Amino acid sequence: MANHWNPEALEPGSRNALRVELEGYASGVRVEIPFHALVGAKRGPRILLIAGVHGDEYEGVAALHDVAGELDPQALTGCVVIVPVANPQAFHAGTRRHPVDLSDLNRAFPGDPSGTITQRLAAVLFEEFVLGSDAFLSLHGWSKEANVIPYAECSLGEGPVVEKSRAAALHLGMEYLHPYLWPPGVLGDAAIRHGIAAVETEVGGMGTITTEGQAITRSIILRFLEFWGVIRFGTAPPKSAGLRQKIVDHDDILAGRAGLFRRKVEIGQQVSQGEILGRTFSLGGWCLEELLAPRPGVVAILRMNGSVQPGDRLIQVFRET
Repeated sequence: MANHWNPEALEPGSRNALRVELEGYASGVRVEIPFHALVGAKRGPRILLIAGVHGDEYEGVAALHDVAGELDPQALTGCVVIVPVANPQAFHAGTRRHPVDLSDLNRAFPGDPSGTITQRLAAVLFEEFVLGSDAFLSLHGWSKEANVIPYAECSLGEGPVVEKSRAAALHLGMEYLHPYLWPPGVLGDAAIRHGIAAVETEVGGMGTITTEGQAITRSIILRFLEFWGVIRFGTAPPKSAGLRQKIVDHDDILAGRAGLFRRKVEIGQQVSQGEILGRTFSLGGWCLEELLAPRPGVVAILRMNGSVQPGDRLIQVFRET
C-alpha cells in the first residue's frame, strides 16, 4: 500500500512538503505522490485539492503548484491538503489512463488494495487523502484530443452532503453547473457515499496550460476555500458582474464511423436543433456521416483531433434544465 502520514502531528501555522510512497511495485520501481499540507493557525475543516487524476490534464496541476506557494498557513482556518498529481505514472506517460493496465483512475474509487495497479493507486489516494477530509475539489480538464468550456460538476442526488456540494459548486462562480449522475468508480461518487462533499471542475484541454485557464482555475480554488471558511470571505476573486449561472444537462454526439472528423462548429457556440455539427469522411474523401445537434444548446466539449473511431465522443452539447 503506502507509507502513512499523520495530519494531527503537523504544527499549527505550518507549511509541509510531504510524499506518500507507493509500495508493491515489481522490479524495484519507486513511485511517489508528492503533496502539500498547509495547517492553519486556527482549527477548522480539512479540505483536499487534487489534480492530475488523468495524466494528460495540466491546468489544475499548474494552478495547484502556484496556490501551494501562495497560501499563507498563518492566515488559514483549518488544513488544506494539496495533491497536484494524483496519477504520477499516467502524467509521465502523458496519457489519460494508467500506462500499465490502461485503466481510468476516475473509474476505480474507492479502490482495492489487492486489485490491479490502478485499483491499488485509487485505494491509496482514498485512504491517505480523501478519508478524513470534510470536502474536496477535483480539478480536471479535457483530454489531449478535445477542448471544453469551463464548468463545474456535482452529484445529482439528494441529502445534506449532496446539497452542500451543490452550494459549493455554485459558489465557484462558473457559468455552467452540471449536476451529474456519476457512474460507480468516480472519485466524487465514492466520496459522497462516505459523507464527504465533492465538486469536480473542467477547465481547458488539448494538453495545454494557458493564461486564461490558470486565471479561471486559481479563482475556482480560492472560491472553494472561501466557501468552506478556510480563507477569509472576500479574499477570493469576485463573481463576474452580471453572471447568470446555468444548470445544465447534456447530449453526447458520438462517431458512428471511423475516418476523418471535420467540425463545423466551435467551442462555446450556440447551436439549433438539427444543425450540422460536423462530418466524418473516409480516407478517400467520401462523406460517411453527418453529425446533427439533437436539441438546441451550446457546444461544451469539442474534439479537435481529426482521426476518429466508432464510439469516440466528438461533441457534447449543454442544454439548460
